[in-house]
Amino acid sequence: MKGRDVILGILSRKERTGYDIKNILENQLSYFYDGTYGMIYPTLRKLEAEGKIKKEVVIQEGRPNKNVYTITEAGREEFATYFESDVDDETVKSDLLMRLFFAQDLSDESLQPLLAEEIARKEEKIQQLHDNLQTWKDDGGLTSTQEITIKYGLAYYQATKQVLEDALKDLEK
Repeated sequence: MKGRDVILGILSRKERTGYDIKNILENQLSYFYDGTYGMIYPTLRKLEAEGKIKKEVVIQEGRPNKNVYTITEAGREEFATYFESDVDDETVKSDLLMRLFFAQDLSDESLQPLLAEEIARKEEKIQQLHDNLQTWKDDGGLTSTQEITIKYGLAYYQATKQVLEDALKDLEK
């Protein structure tokens, strides 16, 4: 998935500012998409130049003007082709797994804090997802397919946490 697909997807639901897009990337999509803040505005400019989105400058008194972006019909068509394309195979990128892979010369005692810290991070992610799920349900802005992504994330983090807890118990023996 490319950044442009993500931005077109976000705009396909309703018009947004760059700040809105940043918040969605950080708070809703960060569990399964690694988009950076630095890709947003260059991508918006490119999509606008290609006629895939339109920008409206909203004048605000006492504050900087804001740019509101709307998807065009050409943008909707491009986004539709994204759904027709093959799904990319998932790639897990994990600093923890890389360290564990090469940790054969480390003692069990030195690995225990590494696993404990990662378990705590997974617990935090699980709590954030639970909180977000409830907030988004209460706000009425959560679709059934979006709920699937949150449940997927919860299952992923819970399973990962369980594997790490089992490994930590083995190291403590």
